[in-house]
Amino acid sequence: MFRTRSLSALYIFLLVAIVFVGCGGANNTPSTPSPYAGHWKGTWVDSISGLSGTLDITVAGRDNVTGSVVNSNIDNEPGAVSGVIGDNGAISCYYNYRWDYFKAIGKLSINASGHLVGNITEYDTYNVVAQQDSVDLIKQ
Repeated sequence: MFRTRSLSALYIFLLVAIVFVGCGGANNTPSTPSPYAGHWKGTWVDSISGLSGTLDITVAGRDNVTGSVVNSNIDNEPGAVSGVIGDNGAISCYYNYRWDYFKAIGKLSINASGHLVGNITEYDTYNVVAQQDSVDLIKQ
């Protein structure tokens, strides 16, 4: 009799434990995509030197930014772009060219025409401001 009660109590405990474990834990609601999600392509112009080029980025997942950047005044060779963008448009990424890399930090927003626009400051390897870029990207 005692052994039957012990086994019954054990089965009830295990059943309750399984229910609690199965019902708790992970949040099953899908994460909302970034308001900037998608493929964006356009131009940038540096207000310091007058240099210009193209920026071609994809915002995927929640905030991941990848793509390429080209300086039309130097050699038209693309550099890789990688970084993040927040829901508020704050962007932080690296431009990795064959010859150098730049840290790029700025603020972007979607204007009334649907363009992704804003300003990005580029810092060189010594953390000195190298460029002040104005960007205008169109969703592809």
